[in-house]
Amino acid sequence: MSGLLLTEGQSSAKHSGVRALFDANWVKSGRVPKDAGRFYHRLFDLRQKGDYADLTTFPPDDVREWQKSAAYFVETISAVVESRIRSNE
Repeated sequence: MSGLLLTEGQSSAKHSGVRALFDANWVKSGRVPKDAGRFYHRLFDLRQKGDYADLTTFPPDDVREWQKSAAYFVETISAVVESRIRSNE
C-alpha cells in the first residue's frame, strides 16, 4: 500500500494514516475498485485482532478464502502501481 501511495508522493508513519490516505485518494475517487478497499479494511482489522488480541486463531477455511482474495488484491494494486509508474516515466 505504501508503494501505491508513494506514486503520488504520499506516505504515513502510521498504519491508520496509510489506510486513511488509501481511502481518500484511491478508493473514494474510484481509482481502485471499492471491493479492493473493503478487503483492505477487512485485512487491516484482522491484523489488528491477530496482533493485539490474546490467543487469536482463525478458521483454516476462512484463511483459504482470504488467500484467494489477497491474490486478487495484490494483482489489482500491482497493476495500478505499474500504470502509475509508466505514466510518470
